[in-house]
Amino acid sequence: MAPGVPSIKIIEPKSSADPDGEESRDNFGKVKFAVPSKSSKRVGHMSFAPPLAVDRGQDRLANPSVRASPVERRRKKVALKPGHSAVDWERSKKNEDVRKIDPSSFPMRITKAQLKQHHSGKDCWISLGGKVYNITNYLDYHPGGREILVDNSGADGTMMFQRYHPWVSFEKILDACFIGFLV
Repeated sequence: MAPGVPSIKIIEPKSSADPDGEESRDNFGKVKFAVPSKSSKRVGHMSFAPPLAVDRGQDRLANPSVRASPVERRRKKVALKPGHSAVDWERSKKNEDVRKIDPSSFPMRITKAQLKQHHSGKDCWISLGGKVYNITNYLDYHPGGREILVDNSGADGTMMFQRYHPWVSFEKILDACFIGFLV
């Protein structure tokens, strides 16, 4: 045995026979157990406990892929108008052209200067992950309200998006709003 390598000892249950010569039910299947031997120097060093999600209060579990900040950020959700749920958005983006751009120029190559020109509630573009989306029609469907999107429009919103909801796939939600690439 190489030094520093733990050895394993196989322990088998003892066979007990009935007076009739049959094996008892207690040893049915002869279960074997592997345990570190007493001579192993690494006994007790092999334990592993998987990381658990941290309880952040109010019976919510933390997203284990995101580190908690010292001060928890509270997200404000707003009451959406009737007919403006996530399901309604999926239905809406299939039934109408939400891009509102000339199809012959799709996909566009958009500069930061062009992006800055589209920062109002009636003409709202945002860059996420190097892609530009015309989110004007999505504003009323956003669970956090339209104001947060309008305030961050006309610029790259990737960091802000990742800060508040890194588990959400904006590519899936805004796929119909994609208009081009930020250059």
